[in-house]
Amino acid sequence: MEKSWLVEWIPVWKKEEESRLEAYLKKILSIQLKNPSFPPKEKLKTELKKIPNLGGIRIRNQNSTLFYQVSYGVEFPNLSQIRSFTIKGYYVDFYLGRQTGIVPVEFLKTGLTCAFYYFSENETLLYSQESPEWKIKTEKSLGELNSFFKIRNTNCQGCEKIRLVDGTLFFFPSQSGISFWFRLGINFFLLVCAFILTIFFFRNFWIRNRETLRKAIQTKKNLDQEKKSILSQ
Repeated sequence: MEKSWLVEWIPVWKKEEESRLEAYLKKILSIQLKNPSFPPKEKLKTELKKIPNLGGIRIRNQNSTLFYQVSYGVEFPNLSQIRSFTIKGYYVDFYLGRQTGIVPVEFLKTGLTCAFYYFSENETLLYSQESPEWKIKTEKSLGELNSFFKIRNTNCQGCEKIRLVDGTLFFFPSQSGISFWFRLGINFFLLVCAFILTIFFFRNFWIRNRETLRKAIQTKKNLDQEKKSILSQ
């Protein structure tokens, strides 16, 4: 179940991150490319290096490439990894990556007990999550993960190396024996209990308020009757 969820959602995470990166690049480049002449390459390079999840970018016109920068890898990956847009008459190609020293995005709050490592097609580690059972001390490159997988695969039930459309997923499920459905059932049970307690709390609160209001109205009626009795004497 966890594996199926990851296979379904990793492309969604990647698409959302690429969309945010594209919006940010458009914001920066709209300022840098506002003049008729192309800006100094060093100035542009300094500005773009500040973006940690930019793997590479290429700016070109109809005739030639005007700017080229690769933060991760040595060259642009194939077309399936590249996203493109146009701005102020220029064509911009870019791809998602992680610069040296920038850790991959961790998903420690997803509720998954598995460990997983997702590499894009150009072997960039984009998304990962470690677990106490599966800690890799060495550098998390595709080669290191391949070696680790070959060593541990014989002792791991359900471990898989999955080739996705635009990358590779290493999946290491929990070996604790507690199934995903059992944990999901417990979480659902706790959610139902919390919902019932909330209803019970608000019900008691409403009853107490209604009783307090009833007593206040009755007290007011009694006071009015006493006033009438005093005035009639």
